[in-house]
Amino acid sequence: MSERYAESEKLHERALKTIPLGTQTFSKSKTQLPFGAAPFFAARASGSRLTDVDGNEYVDFMSSLCAVTLGYSDPDVTDAVRQQLDDGVIFSLPHPLEIDVSELVVQMVPCAEMVRFGKNGSDATSGAVRVARAFTGRDYVLACGYHGWQDWYIGATARNLGVPESVRGLTRMFPY
Repeated sequence: MSERYAESEKLHERALKTIPLGTQTFSKSKTQLPFGAAPFFAARASGSRLTDVDGNEYVDFMSSLCAVTLGYSDPDVTDAVRQQLDDGVIFSLPHPLEIDVSELVVQMVPCAEMVRFGKNGSDATSGAVRVARAFTGRDYVLACGYHGWQDWYIGATARNLGVPESVRGLTRMFPY
């Protein structure tokens, strides 16, 4: 056990009892980060700095897997979220903020005529693949890098268990 990561290692042992690989996201698992030589559980973060559960501080170059482009705990974002919490954040109906943000995106991105939001990168890339297939009439997809764990992508990797054989051959990987 590493003294520097003692609490992380205890939490990891606990997590392994109920969570595959000890994390909900494959990209945050010990298969991606050198276990015992890198932080494993975060306690808090602000700006570009992250503090792990053992009190070690880091500059987080991974930026929460690129999800925090403004940095952690951005004051403007945090204030806006706090204000919205009183009204609710998930509804069975659309919210006017969806229109506001869509209009901003269309205004800021010259080629954007309409906007469709996705809840994560896997859904966004899968939506793009579906649109491309519908538009081109083609089944095959070329991919490089990581694109989540949807069947169309993960079937072309070594982690393809559970993906139908008929889907596995439709994506071709290339290095970039």
